[in-house]
Amino acid sequence: MKIIRLKDLSNKDYQRIVNRSAGMNRSIMPFIQETMEKVRKQGNQVILEKYQQRYGKENYQSIQVTQNEINKAYFEIDKKTVKALKQMIRNITLVQKTQLLKRKDTIVEPEKGIKVWREWRPIEKVGLYIPGGKAIYPSSVLMTAIPAKIAGCKEIIICSPPGNNGRIPSATIVAADMVGLKKIYKVGGVEAVAAMTYGTETIPSVYKIFGAGNSYVTAAKMIALEKISIDMPAGPSEVFIIADETANPKYISADLLADGEHGEDSACVLLTTSEKVAQETKEELTKQLTVLPTKKYVEESLKKYGLLAVVESIQEAIDFVNNYAPEHLEIMTKNNRSIAKKINNAGSVFLGDWTSKSSGDYATGANHVLPTGGMAKMYPPLGVDSYGKWMQVQECTKEGLKKIKNT
Repeated sequence: MKIIRLKDLSNKDYQRIVNRSAGMNRSIMPFIQETMEKVRKQGNQVILEKYQQRYGKENYQSIQVTQNEINKAYFEIDKKTVKALKQMIRNITLVQKTQLLKRKDTIVEPEKGIKVWREWRPIEKVGLYIPGGKAIYPSSVLMTAIPAKIAGCKEIIICSPPGNNGRIPSATIVAADMVGLKKIYKVGGVEAVAAMTYGTETIPSVYKIFGAGNSYVTAAKMIALEKISIDMPAGPSEVFIIADETANPKYISADLLADGEHGEDSACVLLTTSEKVAQETKEELTKQLTVLPTKKYVEESLKKYGLLAVVESIQEAIDFVNNYAPEHLEIMTKNNRSIAKKINNAGSVFLGDWTSKSSGDYATGANHVLPTGGMAKMYPPLGVDSYGKWMQVQECTKEGLKKIKNT
């Protein structure tokens, strides 16, 4: 990667970096719509045919994870993983429980005899999409399920794509079971979104779908909006780092590469006031890349949506951040809290050298389901409040009604 001065960035490159891979791939929409319609009309048949053809009937006998599969999953994961999941559950629960402590507004009396207030209610039926495929995401189970449980959702279901053996990864199953979820379904992609939207003979329809997936899942969720609600449009992962001369280039590089590992459409940006930090970060990136098994994907993401730039001032970096609206923002500077106060648009903010992106993705208790593609300008991170809605209540006495009869 080249190091440039931000002020010298061409308009074309500026748009490429800011826009990254955001936006829907329109070319896949006909396939998405066709698949959604098939599931709506044919239900289980579409799901069974897909996975039995792929894995064989002997490996994919049921859409729902059975109790035997849950029991088997516990034998297949090590104690270290269970211990880590328990710590994550504890931290996420502690953080999420502090949200939405007030579930009823103060009663306002605009006229004598008239009272107006709001009361919060949980969404009764929610569906959680847990990605699979190349990686395992038990953390995503916890990030989506725990706030749903705290909110008080009555029915919580999980859909996750099976792996090569026709089964969901054991760690994902165990994570779901540890937080009390029993309705776990072995289906992913567009079919999962369609099933949760319309319902099948096995999978119940829900009122809102949560969780990130690939471009096909995101497109399917947008179609699902015609009937139900979704958490947010989610795209490729992104990390943005503001650094000054006090930042550690080794840590900067590690976090940029950790994000690039998510795929070739991931976005990685560093803005620093220090030319020395920029140069040392570039050298570290080259050094650390050599030992990454995902080197090919990371190099592609750095080429497409990566940026190493020197800024004249921290304010210049802040202005760029607020326009970019990153999913993850790391601030590795002096006075990082005062800088954070000037940030309006970011999904999750990480302060200081020791607050790595991965710490928040897994164990600090903050949620890792975040808006991407500039959506942090209008969408918040996932939280307990995402799993409910406010209901408006009003009450008039006879006297109160008389006071407003002429309006």
